[in-house]
Amino acid sequence: MTSRIQLTIRIAAALAATSAALPSQAQSHRESCLGNPKFTPAFFLDYAASRPGYANGCIRDIAGGRAAVLLPSALETTDGLPVDRSTAPHAWGFLDEKGRVAIRPIFEAVSDFRHGLAAVRWQGKWGFIDKNGRMAVRPRFDTLEDMTEVGLAVALLDGRLLLIDRQGNPVGSPFEEVVYSVHISDGVPARATIDYLPEHRSVTGEHHYGGKGIIEERPLGKNGLYVASNRHGTYGVIDDDWNWIVQPVYRRLDVRHADGPAVGYGPEGWVMVTAQGKLIGADHRYTSMNLVGSAFWSATLRDGSGHAVLNGDGVEVATLTPQDAETSQLYTDTILYVAGGNTMALVPGQAAPIALGQDVRVSLVEDGFLLLVDSNESNAGLLTPTGAWLQAGSGADWVPQVHSVSMRHDRLWLFDAQNKLLTVVDKDGKTLFSPPAVKAAQTMRVKSFPAIAPDAPLAIVKSMPDSCQCEGSGNGVGLILGDGSLVMNPSWIELIVLRDEEDDNATHGGPFPLRYAASTATGMVLLDERGNPLDLQEQQHIGMFRHGYAPIYGNGVARMIDINGNAYDLPESFDAQVVGPGVARYLKTSAHGEPWGLYDFVAGKELAAPQFRSIADFRDGQAVASLGTDRLGVIDLQGKWVVPPTHRSARRVNANLWLISRVDDVPDERFAAFFNSDGRALTSFEPRLDVTRSRSGAIDAGNGRQGWIISSDGSSAIDMQDASFFHKGNWMTVIRGRRQGFLDGQGNWQIAPSPASVTPFQGSPARALRLDGKTTHVMDASGNTLATLAGDQWRWPPGSAWLLRHTWTDGWKTTNYADLNGKTVLSVEGHASGFSGGRAVTDLPDDGQRAVDLKGKVNGPAFRELGAQREGLAPAYADGGYGFVGHNGQFVIPAQYQVVSGFTNRRAVVSTANESRIIDPTGRALAYVQIQCGVRTLHGASGQRLWPVRMPQGCKPPSPSASRVEK
Repeated sequence: MTSRIQLTIRIAAALAATSAALPSQAQSHRESCLGNPKFTPAFFLDYAASRPGYANGCIRDIAGGRAAVLLPSALETTDGLPVDRSTAPHAWGFLDEKGRVAIRPIFEAVSDFRHGLAAVRWQGKWGFIDKNGRMAVRPRFDTLEDMTEVGLAVALLDGRLLLIDRQGNPVGSPFEEVVYSVHISDGVPARATIDYLPEHRSVTGEHHYGGKGIIEERPLGKNGLYVASNRHGTYGVIDDDWNWIVQPVYRRLDVRHADGPAVGYGPEGWVMVTAQGKLIGADHRYTSMNLVGSAFWSATLRDGSGHAVLNGDGVEVATLTPQDAETSQLYTDTILYVAGGNTMALVPGQAAPIALGQDVRVSLVEDGFLLLVDSNESNAGLLTPTGAWLQAGSGADWVPQVHSVSMRHDRLWLFDAQNKLLTVVDKDGKTLFSPPAVKAAQTMRVKSFPAIAPDAPLAIVKSMPDSCQCEGSGNGVGLILGDGSLVMNPSWIELIVLRDEEDDNATHGGPFPLRYAASTATGMVLLDERGNPLDLQEQQHIGMFRHGYAPIYGNGVARMIDINGNAYDLPESFDAQVVGPGVARYLKTSAHGEPWGLYDFVAGKELAAPQFRSIADFRDGQAVASLGTDRLGVIDLQGKWVVPPTHRSARRVNANLWLISRVDDVPDERFAAFFNSDGRALTSFEPRLDVTRSRSGAIDAGNGRQGWIISSDGSSAIDMQDASFFHKGNWMTVIRGRRQGFLDGQGNWQIAPSPASVTPFQGSPARALRLDGKTTHVMDASGNTLATLAGDQWRWPPGSAWLLRHTWTDGWKTTNYADLNGKTVLSVEGHASGFSGGRAVTDLPDDGQRAVDLKGKVNGPAFRELGAQREGLAPAYADGGYGFVGHNGQFVIPAQYQVVSGFTNRRAVVSTANESRIIDPTGRALAYVQIQCGVRTLHGASGQRLWPVRMPQGCKPPSPSASRVEK
């Protein structure tokens, strides 16, 4: 089957996908009154309705009696400026609840008022102002979070995080160097959430934090290079020492497949960075770059003259005109196109196109092999996946006769119209069968073999009943060897490859050479890798080789042989099986439950008397053995216990490590620990413990909650507690999990940070929830547990007297409410919110969202989205917009806005794309901001312009009908 591609179409589609509407997004940000919402982490949200995708923009939500507003700067003037959307200078200020300018717009950025203070940016630095606009803390910080209830805020000064009080003074102890961010929530004491920088450790012991402002994204090839981004979100390539070898100036660098290059767009256009770190295309300014198959890249030339085709090393292998590209076709990873009347082939690994001739086309495709025919429909040649062109009349006499093909073990078998074998070729175009071998394969049964070793046979052939006696083929059974030669013996009836597929050595082609057994009329003969008989008498049976030894039976005696045919005696037994080099497990009798013993048949001595219920295969001198159910351990080649037989299961990790599960595990938990080959436990027994990754020699082990880094030799294990970690070249990156604790008003830890998730404190006396494993605890301000609730999904909506969680019952979601003692007080059908104003909101299957009263009764109409009720009004979504409904579910304020806030002190903020308003509970606008001539203008309730005093020159005010303020 062919897969047609048109390179020009691929390139056009890629350009459309990557450059979509970037200018329009920037324009939308300036022209729209819809801002970006500031989300709270989902664990602490309690909205049944979906949060809008935008927030109020021209006027932000009212907080602390003030609403942030973006208006023309009070420090500049718009008087005399032409009507030019790019020249109007704006700044942030604040309105009061009546929509009047309370603090003039002079700030570069502001946060909302919290506990009487708002963070503002002035001349690039952050400080706090009070509600009158006076500086409470002078601007000197790089970043500044909101003031919290306990009187603390988080600030960044000279690259270090610190806590400050309401006067801007540092309090508490400095944070560790590894701390990346700290967020403090309201509540007394205050919950502090700490995130950490990645810690990077080298194999030589060096370590640093944060990667010098670098974030590694993904490996690039196998040479210790990585695609990485910087603090500005642009991409480049770093080496193992965190040095930029390709500067981070690109929007994105994508690696499409393992070991392949990265491609991205930057100042020079589209570029490629090879797996060796070489930058390709910077001097060409390609307008696109697209992967074609998995081996080539198409780069569009800037002048529109065509497309350069690059390989994965960035080498330009061909240039196609637009007309050439229109004729291109992709077959597996080979590109065929027509140039100057000739059909050309671009084959992976070839430095230049291959000319295939005129008027030829593909008639058959098989795993990268292409059979082409000419204009007369005659076979013109065979193209292999590596670029060998086997042309008719050029030494490949069989090409014209090819009618069908078959892929067997990465080799192409070719047949004529009578299904007679013509030849066998490999991917390099080498003919593998000698002429006698081809003749034998034409008239005999053929069993092909994979290339498991350099000396492995290609096939076994066997005479068919009544088959012709073809010259050179002989009778009986034969081997077609790796060099294509045929070995046959008339006395052979059957040939068996003595390779046990469960033996790792044999499966991977070593370290022992292959051996065969030939069945004759009188017994079995041992053959070497060339089919020559070895010096061993005929046997009645020769078994498969394992660990270099195989069982034999002859003249009533069972023995073992090595690969040279040397025989070794076994103890008197019923059964003996090779389990290690020169070692067999054996049973004395056939009695049920007879124990296994261990015997060294090379040395001729017993290693362990029969006592084992099972002995697995030995690897690296150790094997799993058991004395019965739940009495499993690990033994050495002397039959001595390395790990005692007191466990349930054992799994080998590598030559030096075992993962052992214990007997007294909890159902579905499977407690396990890692042991080394000396039998020493390296970790504690933990539920669901497993290997998470094994790279650069070290073993990463964990269960999602705890982790260890274990040396590959089993000598040590580093407890990573709640951290995750991964390896990149010679570096290991350790990422500590988020910690949460509680601070008092002086910045000291009242409850120390821990990996457990916690809610903010609320209520009187103060209480909070702590999630620990699968249990939720109610705790007091000292961290003492007051009550324990089963389950890990309990939440405490802000301001609610009840806890809640969502569960599934008989296929339906149910919301359960409980008091702080864990006693269930109410159950509501659906996914419900916390109660506010005596009601909650539930999301019912196929029925939208509806209100719920304190008795759990659903009432009122259904809405697609319904929010929490505040001051008797709740936001609701209908007819493509948001409005407000009263207790009866009827709209009091029409659904005509794209985003709304809740009511606070009888005021709310609402926005459309063109306007933000402060409204009262009747929906009447007290003030609004519109965008006119690229300038945001503030108007009062009657429509009069309050800010700015003058508009840009030539700007015409909108007609009265243009303003939708209701009077």
